Amino acid sequence: MDRSMNTPQTLQLETADDALRQRIIAGKDAVLAEVAYFRQNFGDAFTHWKSDGTRVTNVDLAISEKIFQALSGPFPEDDFCSEENADDDEYRPLASEFAWVLDPVDGTNNYAVGVPECGISLGLLRDGMPVFGFIYDNGRDVLLQGGPGFGSFEGNQPITASTDALVNEKLTFCMHFPIPADALDRLRDKLTTWRIRCPGSAAVGFANVAAGRLDGALEFRSKPWDCAAGHPIGVGAGAEFHFLEEPAFPMRSFSTAMPSFPLYVGTPRFCEAVAEVFA
Repeated sequence: MDRSMNTPQTLQLETADDALRQRIIAGKDAVLAEVAYFRQNFGDAFTHWKSDGTRVTNVDLAISEKIFQALSGPFPEDDFCSEENADDDEYRPLASEFAWVLDPVDGTNNYAVGVPECGISLGLLRDGMPVFGFIYDNGRDVLLQGGPGFGSFEGNQPITASTDALVNEKLTFCMHFPIPADALDRLRDKLTTWRIRCPGSAAVGFANVAAGRLDGALEFRSKPWDCAAGHPIGVGAGAEFHFLEEPAFPMRSFSTAMPSFPLYVGTPRFCEAVAEVFA
């Protein structure tokens, strides 16, 4: 499959200033450098459980360390935020212009047991806002990347979020459970007709929205590291992105104990339907 990155001309990186352009190129290289290791250990990684009850593997920890090593060399002044930053349970301010937000294995439960829907998610923030993202989609063995003003790509192919035409005969979207009881009550009638996909990886869900394979995604448990890459890729592909409550961005501080930021992303038709439910 195509893991390549487009040429700067295809990505229109000439519209980026030098600081951003250098980071986009370095971010791509850092993610692709870990793909072989990611795939070699797929379904066979050592697992343990964190205090919050979530699974972590040795691959999560190794990829987090190696990607940030690759990026901190050329950009030592940047902030580095990973789901697996063990010493980041207390909030720390993000003082730099650029911050990298990483989920080294998005969909760890899938990855650990050999379910292909998982990947690497790396987002680049500038002044707290997502400006570019990279998602390595393991199931499709392809790199997605993009951001506002640059367009979004899957491998070397430009992608566009679905138009108002439904991808199936009914509204089809990504959502993961559990969800809050009050949200379930609001959605109950819609769920008799809407079609739900639960890939087990928020990043993969966002990738499918950006590529036009789903009408949208509605997530209630999304943390900043889950959406820091999907946000700019989705917007770059023409999708709308909204938070139901407090927005995760601009992100001014970071902690692995951050709360969830419920959100929805997708076509205007999908977003209008979700907004109506939660009005």
